[in-house]
Amino acid sequence: MASVALIGQDGAGKTTISQMVLEQLPYKMKYIYMGRNVESGNYSLPTSKIIHLYKIYKYKKTHKISDSSTARKLSLHELDKNRKVDTRGKIGAILRLLNRLTEEWYRLIISWNYQIRGYLVIYDRHFIFDYMPDQLDERKTRRRLTTRIHDWSLNNLYEVPSLVIFLNAPAEVLYARKGEATIDYINAKNKAFLEFGKKLKNFEVVDAAQPVDKVFDDVRKKMSEFFNAKMKNKFAIKIIKKNLA
Repeated sequence: MASVALIGQDGAGKTTISQMVLEQLPYKMKYIYMGRNVESGNYSLPTSKIIHLYKIYKYKKTHKISDSSTARKLSLHELDKNRKVDTRGKIGAILRLLNRLTEEWYRLIISWNYQIRGYLVIYDRHFIFDYMPDQLDERKTRRRLTTRIHDWSLNNLYEVPSLVIFLNAPAEVLYARKGEATIDYINAKNKAFLEFGKKLKNFEVVDAAQPVDKVFDDVRKKMSEFFNAKMKNKFAIKIIKKNLA
C-alpha cells in the first residue's frame, strides 16, 4: 500500500504535475483530490457539495452578484473572506465538524480501497496540510473546541501519505500566477509547510518556480528514489528473515 501527496499553495502546479505523473509514469495509479475545495474534488459527499453551494449563495447575496458562473469560480480565499465573523452557534459548529471528519475519512477509505487493490494513489493536496494553521492564522490563539478536535484528529488519527512532495516557490511567483492570497499569507504558509515537513520521515521539496517539465522531472526522480529504496528495504528484510530461519 502506498500513496504520494503533491502539496503546495495555489499556483504551485499540483494538479498539472499530478496529471503528468498519471499519464507518464509506469505505475498502476489512481488520483484523488484531497483538498478543501469541493468543486475540484473527484470524490465528495453530497452534504459537502450543499454546504459549498450555500457559501456561494451567501457570497452572491452579500456582493449582489447575479452571474452564477462567475460565483462558482470563486476561490476559497474569497469565500472565506466573506465571513469576517464566525456567527455559527454550537450546533452549527458541531455539524460542520461532523461533516468535515466524514468527508476526510470517506476519501481516505476510498484511497485504502485502491491501495489494497494494488494501486499507487496520487493525492492532489492533502487535508493535513490544507488545514494546517500558520503564524498568521487566528486559530492558533482563538480556536473553537470543534476546531481543536478537528486539528487533533488530522494530526493524530489521519493517515500520513507514504511520500509527501512539497512544490515550493517564492511568494512573489505564486502571487503572480494566482493573485488570490496575500504575499504575507503565502510566505507564512510556505514556512508552516517546511516546519511541519521536518517531522515527517518522507518529505521532499521541489522547486516549483522552474519550468513545468523540470518540475515534473524532479518529482519523477523523487518518486523513483523513494520506491527504489522501499523495494530494497523489503528485499533486505526478506534476506534477514531467511538467514534467521
